[in-house]
Amino acid sequence: MNFVLVNDEPPQSAATCSTCSRSILSGYVRQVRTQRHYCDYDCYRRGELMTLLMPWSMPAGRKSAADNMIEMLAVLSAVSCWSSTIQIWTFARALTSVFLDGRDPITTEGGDT
Repeated sequence: MNFVLVNDEPPQSAATCSTCSRSILSGYVRQVRTQRHYCDYDCYRRGELMTLLMPWSMPAGRKSAADNMIEMLAVLSAVSCWSSTIQIWTFARALTSVFLDGRDPITTEGGDT
């Protein structure tokens, strides 16, 4: 469970929506993990989306989640291309080896050396 819908009850203390900063009187959404208050489900979803797009703490510096996803996709694409190249190269080498081993070397006739 990610959130609790509280019907017809005001929060225990004066609270504002974590997304739009409106004051909450009654009927609100509370996130279970962080205990944040939201005025409705739409604000809760917007708050979760903003949390996903917040900058992640990285050792080399701060990057946004979109930058990290683009970097991850680039790395996965490079690995995929490299593994395909290795497989094709291995197959081509095997075919070449079979072709070259299947031919008999040209022998000279009449005792020529």
